[in-house]
Amino acid sequence: MRFRKHDTIGLWALLSLLLCAMQSCAVQRIDHTPYAQTDYYRHTLQALEAQPPVTSKADSLQVGWAKVNITPPIGSPLAGYGKRRGLRYSTVHDSVWVRTFAFDNGQTEVIFVALDMLITPMTVAAALEKEYAAMGLRPAQVYLSATHTHSSFGGWGQKLVGRLMAGRYSKQLVQQTTAQIEHSIQLARQNKQVSRIGYGTAYVPQLVRNRLTGSLSGRDTTVRFFKIEQASGKTAVLATFAAHPTILPSMDPVLSRDYPGELVDQLEKSLDFAAFAAGAVGSQAVVAPHGDTFESTAAVGQALAAAILEKLPTVELQHTAQLGYAKHSLQLPEPQWRLNTNHRFAPFLFNRLFGKYPTYINSMQLGEAVLLGVPADYSGELLPLLEQQGQPVVMTGFNGGYIGYITPDRHYALKKYETRSMNFYGPQSGSYLTDILRKIMHSYRLKDRRNN
Repeated sequence: MRFRKHDTIGLWALLSLLLCAMQSCAVQRIDHTPYAQTDYYRHTLQALEAQPPVTSKADSLQVGWAKVNITPPIGSPLAGYGKRRGLRYSTVHDSVWVRTFAFDNGQTEVIFVALDMLITPMTVAAALEKEYAAMGLRPAQVYLSATHTHSSFGGWGQKLVGRLMAGRYSKQLVQQTTAQIEHSIQLARQNKQVSRIGYGTAYVPQLVRNRLTGSLSGRDTTVRFFKIEQASGKTAVLATFAAHPTILPSMDPVLSRDYPGELVDQLEKSLDFAAFAAGAVGSQAVVAPHGDTFESTAAVGQALAAAILEKLPTVELQHTAQLGYAKHSLQLPEPQWRLNTNHRFAPFLFNRLFGKYPTYINSMQLGEAVLLGVPADYSGELLPLLEQQGQPVVMTGFNGGYIGYITPDRHYALKKYETRSMNFYGPQSGSYLTDILRKIMHSYRLKDRRNN
């Protein structure tokens, strides 16, 4: 078949129009509509009002804890860096665990789960949702978190980006991890004893730097922790810290908990149990005194443990405890994954690559402190806006979803990894999510007034 000259010109014109149409569909301008004027903000506020926290205060408290080894066989993929492209580990330096607390004051029960993983995977969170009813729990009662080590196992991501970050998907691995988390919850509930609880802080400015701006004031240098003492005399600590656990070389085929593993191991030399969850790690880098080595993970973990142990005797313990929980639906704008300064990829492309999952905020009250669990790398620079609320706040990430990095709006124009490649939802992500978190904290204060 042969084309005449004017047919060829017409064909190229048609192809050019199709390419232009495809480009207009695939690339869109970034939306700068103020979030307070949007439907997603209004719907999130309606959901908050419809589902206030469940809280209660009682004269006694019971707490139990447990840990279960979740280390998959050698040859499983690592998770944490896209450039690994499914790299499988050949050595286990230190095993990975799920560590769980069960808190119960006779009226309210809440469960805290900390995974030695990059995140709580969406696939695992979805599988757990199907099992809670059989355990006599509501999904809102279970607070999921992760240490955010970049040297733990993958195999849990289904979409293209998930497979790049965490290797080939394994249904068996997801089912196994889900069952191990369930087992840890059951053990923690079985081990409950009458207990006292208190909240404390320590400061380690030498261990964290702001990797986005280099600002000294833009760091979260606080270690936040709960001390729990059972009537039997056994003592446990639940701690959070904001520096990214990214000390170890990205291309080493070695499974490890990074510095959080050394931290809990050091604490358990003096205490009966310890658990760690990553805090507001966005923009916060760990200072590794000996480079990307296990010598550095040991030094950082030991320094954090020493800071906690020094403050532990000063923590005031209470027999009574206010407990509370909620799971809040978080409505989002359309994805705004940036192509350049003014343009984004169309939402359908983002969803095809990353997947589309339900997003929510977990919250938990332990005494006076409110814990907020978000599906993100939430920036430590935003924490002062939450601390202005006048009550202790503990931020954790990676609660079973992932919406990218959440940084202050003023940094949106920076051509940096966190603000360009990993900002998924546009120029007002920081102010929007922080606004919602402040409202959640306020809802707990309102409940406290009514309970008292």
